[in-house]
Amino acid sequence: MTLEDAPAGDASLVTDLVLRSPYPLLPTPDEIERIEFQHSVVSQILGCRFLPTIGHFDIHSRLRILDCGSGSGTWVSEIGFALPESTVTGFDIFDVPCKFKPANVDFVVADANDPPLPFADSTYDIIHSRFLLLGITNWVRYISELKRLVKPNTGEIHMIEITAPPLPVGDDDTKMIRDLLDASLGQANISIFMASKLGDYCRAAGLTITHEKMYPFAYGDWPEDPEQSRVGGLMLSCTMEGVQKIAMRLCETKGYDSKPYMAQVAAYLDQKRKPAGEIWRFCVAVVL
Repeated sequence: MTLEDAPAGDASLVTDLVLRSPYPLLPTPDEIERIEFQHSVVSQILGCRFLPTIGHFDIHSRLRILDCGSGSGTWVSEIGFALPESTVTGFDIFDVPCKFKPANVDFVVADANDPPLPFADSTYDIIHSRFLLLGITNWVRYISELKRLVKPNTGEIHMIEITAPPLPVGDDDTKMIRDLLDASLGQANISIFMASKLGDYCRAAGLTITHEKMYPFAYGDWPEDPEQSRVGGLMLSCTMEGVQKIAMRLCETKGYDSKPYMAQVAAYLDQKRKPAGEIWRFCVAVVL
């Protein structure tokens, strides 16, 4: 499903692809720009591309690395340039052309919700999975599939997820649209609060989390520390832009007016720019 030339608000594509895929954010040009911006901000928060445990790998050896849900391919390409001796493969349900792709990187169109994935057993030294909470409908099945693909005893699965902020509550019209969003994700068995259950999902798949760390960040630009304020404000704006897109596109498929919801989101955004804003965390885990 290639959307390279699709306009940002093409309702016909919205209707077709939203109904066929559980993932509610389509890879239109403006969304690709948003996720590339998000990648930059998240890298600043994490302070690294890989997790600390990569230290026990010889990064000059020929590692085989798999990235799940590659989106624009930014992470895959960066790792390919950083580890030129390694082979890096990314897959995504959408065929999104990558701007800059080194020779040791390739991409495959595949659906993480439709196993088996088109890769051989026990192939990868490192499997990277980040921000798939809106795309995976069965986490135990998904993690079990990653277990099949990772090299036993020596390979690692790196998972990064975030618990999403609560959606705003407004008047009856806005509540109707918010409930539509909740119901649409619920029908696909998608939970925006799955990060807190990551350990349970891994154990159910027969795996163990050997390294886990929470990365706190301000959700908004309210901190007094200039750097925390800058990064928190960027992360809030990026996330809320995604929330707006999900709401607008789901409303379009049902013929609802999204304007009341957008007004409520704007009010919510303004509220989070005040000192009462929250601290949110990335849940980062290494799974063996």
